[in-house]
Amino acid sequence: MFLMSSEYEQNVGKLIAEKTEKYESMKNDPNVTKSELESLLSEIEMLEVLYENYNLGMNYFRRARGGRAGLRE
Repeated sequence: MFLMSSEYEQNVGKLIAEKTEKYESMKNDPNVTKSELESLLSEIEMLEVLYENYNLGMNYFRRARGGRAGLRE
């Protein structure tokens, strides 16, 4: 699903997987309300946005000429 390289990306990826698994089990439960499912789906979407935004920012940083080497001087 997601290519992970940092601890942040790993943790957000784990949360996405856990919430998705929870959502799949909850949507088959007749005792779960529609608002609970929508709330969980909203959390999953938010986590995916956080992951993508972080990844886009880091990709720019990682591709920058010199990358982290210039920060250590």
